[in-house]
Amino acid sequence: MRLKRPRIRRKILFTLERQLVKGAQYQLLVVAALIGMISIIGGLLVVPTNSPSQTLGEAIWWAFLRLTDPGYLGDDQGNWRRFISTLLTLAGYVIFLGSLVAIITTWMNRKIRHLEQGLTPVTANNHLVILGWSNRTIHIAAEIFQSSASLKRLFDKLNIKKLQLIILSEEVSPFQMQELKDNPMIGRRAHEIILRTGMAIDREHLRRVDALNASVIIIPSLAYDRKELINPDIETIKCLLSLNAEARKFNISKLPYVVAEIQDDNKINAAYRSYSGPLEVVGSNAIISRLMAQNIRHPGLSQVYNELLAQLTKNNIFTKAFPETVNHSFGTVKKAFSKAIVLGIVREEKGRFLPNLNPDRKQLIEEGDQLILITQDFSDLEPDLETLEKSSLPFSEKKPLLVEEQTGVIRILILGWNEHVPSLIKELTTYEDETYFIRLVSLKPLQDRKKDFGIVSELPDRIEIDHIVADYVRESVIKRIEAETFDHILMLSSDRMEEEEEADARTMVGFVLLEEVLERSVKNPSILLELADPSNESLLKPFQSEVIISPLVLSHLLAGIAIQRELYSIYNELFTVGGPEMIFRKIEEYAIDDSTASFSELEAHAESHGETALGVFIERANGKELLLNPAKEIVLNLSEVDSLVILTTVY
Repeated sequence: MRLKRPRIRRKILFTLERQLVKGAQYQLLVVAALIGMISIIGGLLVVPTNSPSQTLGEAIWWAFLRLTDPGYLGDDQGNWRRFISTLLTLAGYVIFLGSLVAIITTWMNRKIRHLEQGLTPVTANNHLVILGWSNRTIHIAAEIFQSSASLKRLFDKLNIKKLQLIILSEEVSPFQMQELKDNPMIGRRAHEIILRTGMAIDREHLRRVDALNASVIIIPSLAYDRKELINPDIETIKCLLSLNAEARKFNISKLPYVVAEIQDDNKINAAYRSYSGPLEVVGSNAIISRLMAQNIRHPGLSQVYNELLAQLTKNNIFTKAFPETVNHSFGTVKKAFSKAIVLGIVREEKGRFLPNLNPDRKQLIEEGDQLILITQDFSDLEPDLETLEKSSLPFSEKKPLLVEEQTGVIRILILGWNEHVPSLIKELTTYEDETYFIRLVSLKPLQDRKKDFGIVSELPDRIEIDHIVADYVRESVIKRIEAETFDHILMLSSDRMEEEEEADARTMVGFVLLEEVLERSVKNPSILLELADPSNESLLKPFQSEVIISPLVLSHLLAGIAIQRELYSIYNELFTVGGPEMIFRKIEEYAIDDSTASFSELEAHAESHGETALGVFIERANGKELLLNPAKEIVLNLSEVDSLVILTTVY
């Protein structure tokens, strides 16, 4: 039997609540009804004191005026009327003025919060869009703002008048805008960035950033727990499918150019099939693993990569067409640039960019070819026309120098684990003439690793893997794993930490413990640290180590390829095994007797052997100093321990 009890008061309160939560309009209606009811009650209370000529309607109007305007309080005669008038005036302060101010203030606050959340769709044309907020997003935005010269070329090509950058983030807050302002390369220009709330896999949210009218879309890989079914690559591919579906819905034939990051190489082809517009897919794990593999082969290259790929304030790779160089030899064109180094040419054929790095000096520049150059300032890319006129001068030819190969079993110690390890092992399998012994030290057993990464079970006989389950942030573990017996040591940013600072803290503490053990050993292995936060690099400057900051490198790649599409083919060619490769050479390999030669003279020696000099590595008391693209006439006092940074071709 249902319990019956008086519920009229509850029902009234519930009905009132349902009206108040509907919004400001309904709240104003409730307040208006309450004011009307109080006016009627006040009018009825003073009717007996009214003069015979005053009607009930006039009495209600009298009460309404006292309720809404306290200025009438002194006009009333009689104690009763003054008492009722005082009550009405007090009620007016509380209900009329208080309620209206509260409702309007609440409505304004709600509107401001709504606008701050970035839920309003934008209307733009030829803008740049970054879909997703990750540890790459701020660095990508910073690279875009700093690439003024490259952006100008992009703007001229797409007829863009002003940079409009829109970021789609799953959650927008003032903290994100402050992060943008705190970046030194963005600073006050953060207000030019538009933040919008949404997810890249939601078609409605893609309309919120007007994605189909964008000129360039960048999709960085987001961070997810590996146990989740929706991993970053699935979200990226779903985003590409959504862009295609939106284009079909609105009958748009010209889709924006997209640069997407995919972690798993096996999903790159799926990404290309998912989007029918211009697309470049950057395999982040493959890129980082190639950089690590190159650094294992040539310790010290991480400093070169960090300058070329992570800091726009230093030397970077650019491409540009120079009509005045057409029909001139590549060797002559190289000499025509006094403040830049020419690496090669890139040619577009059937919508694809085909780079030719370190080509033969006699090769002629054809119409439509773009030069690939290293320079610090885009304004330095001006050839000397007088030098071009000397193209008939003969070139001196010398025998090509061999690239020194590593012999014996190469011992590699990997401390920690993340998604780059399987790609690194896969990359090492491409070096068919080398034998590796790899020891992994991580917190999960090898069988669990095999379940997550099938590449471990597909190794050739020349690669042996030994796995130790241990926490390397312990001195006893460092001693037990025999770190001093290895040729190369990699310390990776852990994928078990949600925060970058926590992951880097483990890496740096492990490195300090490792340094303490190695300083007592005879062997001095090369050490490469992977960090996630750029601000932590300065903490390791007193130590002899190499550092690669994965998010910074990938951010530069994504931003650079978005602005100059041909850069992707260049990086891909430069980091792949075989072909053009960056190495180090001692000056005696070129049979140079004078150690005080200028850089232009060193360039000539390298060029005579079919190589390109990029800079020098000078040993200092506090470590090695990299001088990339130094002034041509600067005299370098090189010793036998110093090295030249060379771009050569490995056959």
